[in-house]
Amino acid sequence: MKKSFIIAAIALLVGCLSLPAKAAEDVLIVNLQYVVSQSKSGLSLRKQSEALNKEVVDLRDSISKDLQAKGKKLEDDKTLLAPEVFQERLLALQTEAESKQSELQSKVQKIQEAIQRASASIDSVMSPILTELVNEKGAKLLLDRQAILFGDPKLDISAEVVKKLNKRLPDVKVTISDE
Repeated sequence: MKKSFIIAAIALLVGCLSLPAKAAEDVLIVNLQYVVSQSKSGLSLRKQSEALNKEVVDLRDSISKDLQAKGKKLEDDKTLLAPEVFQERLLALQTEAESKQSELQSKVQKIQEAIQRASASIDSVMSPILTELVNEKGAKLLLDRQAILFGDPKLDISAEVVKKLNKRLPDVKVTISDE
């Protein structure tokens, strides 16, 4: 009787000691920010975004330079023009400036929407990868690395996600709509 009680106590103790290890295996960690920044599609998205943003900055600078030159010319011609002609040209320049500003804002909005669509396509490919890895490893919980203070590096599946994402989506195209 005493022997079976000791065996039962040892079995219970071993069972309790293995629970935290099992619980840890039920949890996986992924660093989504790392996955996107290190994947081929994420790098492609970043390069295209930077190029498009540079294009916007260059366009803004060009518009500004052009409008400033026209404004200076108008100011220089002010003494040569009749007041009503000057007012007419000033109004035309203001209208042009508003039009260019609106055009620039529209372009920025279209670029942002295109980047969001490309980012969503990365997310839509990554989501099934995460599900597959959780199922393969028998985990019950997947946490983003940003949401936890510390986690065992063995639980981090970020590198695996990057590899699978690189195979399934090696490139992403940022397409700006013409609407």
